[in-house]
Amino acid sequence: MRQLSKFAAGLLLTPALAIAQEGGGFLDELLGDMDLRVNGFVRAESAYSTTQAKNRNNQEGNPFNQIEANRTAYLPPALALGAGKWGNLALGLNTTQLPIIGPVAQQLGLDGVLFSDQIQRSEFGFKSSVDPVNYMILRGESEAQLSINSHWNIIGRIRAIYQPDVIDGFDAHSVEAFQGGITGGEPALYQSRNPNYFAYRVEGSHHPNPLEISGRNYLVYFPALVLDYSSGPVNVRFGNQSIAWGQSIFFRVFDVPNGLDYRRHLILDRGLEEFSDKRQPQLSLRMTYQATDEILADAFIAKFQPTVYPNPGTPYNVIPVQFTVHDRYHQFGYDDKLNYGIRLKADYGQWGWQAMAAYRYNPDGTFRWTRSGVNKPLSGALGSLVNTVYNAKLPNCGSGYTPTLCRLYDNIGEALAETPFDAAPGGVYSADEWFNYAADVRLNGLTGLNAAIDPFPASRDVFATDVDLPTEFGGTVSQTESRRQADAELNTFFIAAGGSLRGHIERVYHREKVFGLGVSYVNESDNDFLNQLIFNLEAQYTPDRNYTNTGLENRFIRQNEYTISLVVDKWHRLFADFPGTYMVFQALTKNRSDLVGRHLNGYGSEQDHVSTGLGHNANYIVFGFLQPFPNKIWAVEMASLLDPQGGILVQPVLQWNPGKGVTIEAFYNYVNGHLWGKPTNNLVSTLDFADEVTVRLAYQF
Repeated sequence: MRQLSKFAAGLLLTPALAIAQEGGGFLDELLGDMDLRVNGFVRAESAYSTTQAKNRNNQEGNPFNQIEANRTAYLPPALALGAGKWGNLALGLNTTQLPIIGPVAQQLGLDGVLFSDQIQRSEFGFKSSVDPVNYMILRGESEAQLSINSHWNIIGRIRAIYQPDVIDGFDAHSVEAFQGGITGGEPALYQSRNPNYFAYRVEGSHHPNPLEISGRNYLVYFPALVLDYSSGPVNVRFGNQSIAWGQSIFFRVFDVPNGLDYRRHLILDRGLEEFSDKRQPQLSLRMTYQATDEILADAFIAKFQPTVYPNPGTPYNVIPVQFTVHDRYHQFGYDDKLNYGIRLKADYGQWGWQAMAAYRYNPDGTFRWTRSGVNKPLSGALGSLVNTVYNAKLPNCGSGYTPTLCRLYDNIGEALAETPFDAAPGGVYSADEWFNYAADVRLNGLTGLNAAIDPFPASRDVFATDVDLPTEFGGTVSQTESRRQADAELNTFFIAAGGSLRGHIERVYHREKVFGLGVSYVNESDNDFLNQLIFNLEAQYTPDRNYTNTGLENRFIRQNEYTISLVVDKWHRLFADFPGTYMVFQALTKNRSDLVGRHLNGYGSEQDHVSTGLGHNANYIVFGFLQPFPNKIWAVEMASLLDPQGGILVQPVLQWNPGKGVTIEAFYNYVNGHLWGKPTNNLVSTLDFADEVTVRLAYQF
């Protein structure tokens, strides 16, 4: 126990204490002759936007804050007694567009009474803003290794992050006067003026990650805390750890044991170190066995931990805040599940071979519509009329139920709680906004509307009905007609809600089997550049992988997926007076989803047209290099990701090492998803807001 206490003391020493001692003398005196090694660093990191762009997934970055949208309400087909489809019988006129009458009606405030209006989100308290600071943290990290004897070691690494309140975000309390305010979900994630950067919460649990303490602006956890045993060819590690089976920049083919943690800087940190810093640790038992000089076996059993996405309202949020997300990781018992995997690796001269198989829950999960659970009636003139009509329906009709004459619930608030929507500010305000955002996040706005109605009897109970789908999605009408119906239904319900409707989705997880094969070759040549060039070809195959349906349907897309990557790299001395340059080229192709797991069927849509998908594989090209200067005081590097469909991310880096453990780094993320073609046909357009300069100042001890 004394040894463990000394280990813990060494691991938890604050960076300030470590800075105060030179050469480890203080620790040597404190711990006597124990074999304890401690190192670490403290680092300040800041990222500053170089453009006026704002993350459109947050309220203050929504372009419809300043864009006017026309809305007109229509009589629902369920009440039209068979008189037609959505959009056939208008309940009002947009009087603002009528000559003479329009200006007068607007002065008298009658444009809304006629159930037709022209609105923008700013009228409901949502203002666009630009903050030059995207990211600012103070980070400390310490690693310790305690050697108990020749076989046993304890290895630990603790990471602490603090984000000061320097970024103003959207405060949900500012819109409480509209539609009864924002309710539902986890209020701690959005009900504050300052974003909740780090608290990871799922439905029914505020602490889904063991060995992690997190709050609105702090995060403390153990990337590694393991008991290590070694004897001859056998090594066993048990504890909190991440397992690196892949080393590619941006790509993950063999790297399947762990999910990722996107809470800090998304994928915008230094490309050459990205996954080593982002893998989500999980309680694991890892065993490696060096069977022969050439063959290595590597296996693990791990508690399943999902990928952690940024919280709503944070600078790098990737899920539009018009959605309320219900993560079922704890509620559905996924926190008791185990992942398994094994990898075999062999090296014979210039050739290397590897194979892997994993039986795991996909850490990214899938999303689908779910009941909101929010009991709140509609509001405004039209909303009050709908509430009255609903209450006039007959209760408890039994087998004679029809949504025109009967109701399933005591009041419309109870009914809406059983639909995927609730009437609250900060949701979607118009059909234009609905289809614009559906395209942006690679969803289908038409099938998505019907999927929010079909599986939910309560949706039909409040007079929602399917729209006719176009022929390209299995329907019988043109897309123009389908959009006419969808626009009419959506705008009717947005007006009836008193402003907007918020959508509710749930995140669930799926078992899958993942198989991989790889081959590597070290080239030998008389040509100096071609000599020692390393080729690494990896392929992953996953049968019946589950994907989020592009309509957020309860029925997930299940298809076989393959991923193939080629990596070519080497160290090469380009200049006689400089150290060697590390260069890497990568290419990857995927047949079903993009680099972050979104199904390709959702690609290519625009606000005015819904696409059937990309129609071919997603392909990506990466190039990077690292060039130290003489004496290694300076270093330059670069990482780039090209999507041939018209998007690119380029990251040049400059590093200065003045000595005495101090390092200063600066890098620029240039992101452009509008090089050519449709922006929604490439991956990079999702990050178009993230042009920024990042500066790091670190002290290593």
